[in-house]
Amino acid sequence: MASVFVKMEQLREPFFLIIAITVGSLTGLFSTFEAPFMDFSILALLFFLFYNLTFDKYLRGAKNRKYLSIAWVSNFVIIPSLAFIVASIFVDNSNVVFVGLIIYFVAPCTDWYLGFTKLAKGDIEVNAALLPINLLSQIVLLPAYLYVFTDRTIRIPFDSFIDVLIYWVALPFVIAQLSRFVIMRSSENLLTTSKSLADKGALFSLVLLVFSIFNANINSLIGEIHLVPIIFIVIFAFFVLTFFLMKMIADKLLLSKEEKVSLTMTTSARNAPLMLVISIGLFPQETGIQLVLIIGMLIELPHLIAITYLLKKR
Repeated sequence: MASVFVKMEQLREPFFLIIAITVGSLTGLFSTFEAPFMDFSILALLFFLFYNLTFDKYLRGAKNRKYLSIAWVSNFVIIPSLAFIVASIFVDNSNVVFVGLIIYFVAPCTDWYLGFTKLAKGDIEVNAALLPINLLSQIVLLPAYLYVFTDRTIRIPFDSFIDVLIYWVALPFVIAQLSRFVIMRSSENLLTTSKSLADKGALFSLVLLVFSIFNANINSLIGEIHLVPIIFIVIFAFFVLTFFLMKMIADKLLLSKEEKVSLTMTTSARNAPLMLVISIGLFPQETGIQLVLIIGMLIELPHLIAITYLLKKR
């Protein structure tokens, strides 16, 4: 049934991630790769993610200020508040897993939510206008969320946050955009080909990153395997509550059918790959945080497929 409403290639990500987890774990029991391997995969992932990020075509939906305002408040006020409540019910806020849940929940997606918006017949232009807003807002607000929501006994390295943004976000973004500009000026056909390759490169780099995380940290992760069920329960509960809460808000505010679909999609998809990179930069030794984000990625795609099907049935 899934193949009716979602392209089969979108199922590749969780499949390859599971392979990366398995192979990384097995090899990590015997030998580990050097740290530069992980650094390379992080930089490659960010380069490919940012390569296909252009702001010009996202401006067409910017005129719908009512929807953009509702979506921003939902993504950066309502959703983080819900995330704190749900995570607090199941996990003590002095636990690093709590930090991982907050990092995962408060960052809305900046890429494939547009694909699911289109599949569910939402307004892709207004959701496209959200992309730069979502990206900038989550980067700026993440330190505030960590400070407000997490236990003060957990050391949040705010002094290194700027370094992470410069070297792990801003620099790859600038290099990716310059590369895209050079290729765009040289050949339109080459640009089209390069965008397709960037999509594949992002998936390949993500798989390498997950592989390297499990290869380097399998023994630590085995010690935290008991956390997997509770992480799954919290993330599942968050997604279910978010779906019904956004439906209620969309109905109360009299959004159009297309806008309701769009609001559901932007609040349902999370930006786990970018947050995974940032969390590694901020908390390199906290494997529990990385485990949360990886589990979130594995749960998210089936969740998005399910709500796409439900929205199309209406």
